[in-house]
Amino acid sequence: MRNNQQPFLALFRQYQANVQDQQLANRRETILQVQKRLQEEGASPALYLELHKVLRKEDFEAGIAALAEGCQRCPDEKLYRKLIFELEEANRIDDALAAIERARKLFPQSQFFDVAKALLLPAIYEKAEDIPYYRERFTAGLKEVATGMRLETPEDRKSALEALRRYIPFFLGYQGQNDRELLEKYGRIVYRVMEANYLQWIRRPTMPRVSAGERIRVGYLSRHFYLHSTTKYFSGWLTRRNREEFEVFTFYNSRTSDAVTDEIRQASDHFVQIPEDFDKLCQEVLSSNLHILVYLDVRHSDIAAMAALRLAPVQCLAGGHPITWGAASIDYFLSNERMEPENGQEHYSERLIRLPGIGIYFPRPVIPRAILDKKRADFGLAEDRTVYLCCQSLPKYLPQHDDLFARIAKRLPAAQFIFLTWHEGLGEVFKARLARAFAAEGLKAPEHYVVRPGLDYHDYLNLLLVSDVFLDSLNWSGGLTALDAIAYGLPMVTLPGEYMRGRQSYGMLTQLGVTETIARDKDQYVELAVELGRDKQRRKTVSERMLAAHGQLFADMESVRGLEVFYRRVVSEWAG
Repeated sequence: MRNNQQPFLALFRQYQANVQDQQLANRRETILQVQKRLQEEGASPALYLELHKVLRKEDFEAGIAALAEGCQRCPDEKLYRKLIFELEEANRIDDALAAIERARKLFPQSQFFDVAKALLLPAIYEKAEDIPYYRERFTAGLKEVATGMRLETPEDRKSALEALRRYIPFFLGYQGQNDRELLEKYGRIVYRVMEANYLQWIRRPTMPRVSAGERIRVGYLSRHFYLHSTTKYFSGWLTRRNREEFEVFTFYNSRTSDAVTDEIRQASDHFVQIPEDFDKLCQEVLSSNLHILVYLDVRHSDIAAMAALRLAPVQCLAGGHPITWGAASIDYFLSNERMEPENGQEHYSERLIRLPGIGIYFPRPVIPRAILDKKRADFGLAEDRTVYLCCQSLPKYLPQHDDLFARIAKRLPAAQFIFLTWHEGLGEVFKARLARAFAAEGLKAPEHYVVRPGLDYHDYLNLLLVSDVFLDSLNWSGGLTALDAIAYGLPMVTLPGEYMRGRQSYGMLTQLGVTETIARDKDQYVELAVELGRDKQRRKTVSERMLAAHGQLFADMESVRGLEVFYRRVVSEWAG
């Protein structure tokens, strides 16, 4: 078997290398062409946006530098908007605020920059005390936006619409608190703006009656119908539905297309892809005469604004970003019974629906072991250490919990933690935090951690294979990553939080029936992590139990059937 495998692996790695080399060559050729055009044709916002797009794939900061140069040479509102987005993602908040002030002077008619100034939040916090500061700033900013929004003239209304279509308070939920009140205030602002621009689409449509032989029409709307965690998480609702009872309309507002897009297209009765045309997409949804419209995620341009309209008699929100949206136009939040706390309804402005199990149909992942041949050294990890995988996005790690890693390392000197980051700047902030936490325990942090740029999908799966323990993030736990870890039988330590977004891994392990690695507090979290790290046999036992119980978690049709029961009920209720 080994002899047969080696030629295949060599060919696969060569194929990967060839593809990466060709992609790199294509990007660099594009960069040279754009730079040449800038010299020959002069500064152009469109050329700088194109240059940024290719540069950021290799170097995030180089992409930001291109945008900054473009804003200086040919000031343009769209260039400034993109620059502010990128600076926010890079956690360069002071630079983002400075860019906002320049833009406000250059484009006083644009309300986008007023909204961005008021609601700007860091992606990651340097210290715990920063969280209440920025929360208070955001709260005051909401009041400023509510009182300062200009809607008197057609130009004002259009500017306000563009502001709320383009700027979304994405990072609020990572503060680890109950955001319902703040998001309800934000939702009222969005409603005012949408009412001023689309009064004809504010009133709830009448629920169509379902005639004999007719199916219930359900629409799913997302910006992520491609290889993305949201689609992987919820696609079972489409693919496993009762096709005799439910007619599915899929609405997609991005240009990105891949094999997953094709799968969604095949699973849908009607697949509508309309990128960058807000009015046309809204009209298409309305003309479909839906019974139910489900937003798989709303914290993205255009979709957040659409969610404030009434494009279907019943509108639902799924947990692509598992937090309430606060808009009165969304009737139900589709969650599940395993992850929600008893008082879960208090966290949502929508009516909470607890679907069976973990609420989704998720097929057991196929593990492509034949191509996962990388060793620990390929990830900067040591062979003689206990590797703790901490693969959540860095905003999920709050500074008040950094002590966990240091306390584990204090008791287990062989501990090595690996984190992933999408941007070097976020990684540097996080490293500085770890240094302080480890120093408090008398340890040197760099001896115990590796922070790597984001991996491609195969390398990420390979990392699961070479790790010993999956350490879940607190306040906002793993979702798709937790499912992957369970599929690989990787022992997982988790501590359920107060809100559903901090209880996802907890719900999965509870459904699985493997609950001995669920901690009741931070002290037990450390205890469990150390015990698993020290005891290889215990890790093996937990792993075997996880693998044996896969049938209780993966490919769960009860969640789909529960969703369909809900659909039938609400159509009957609203039609009556």
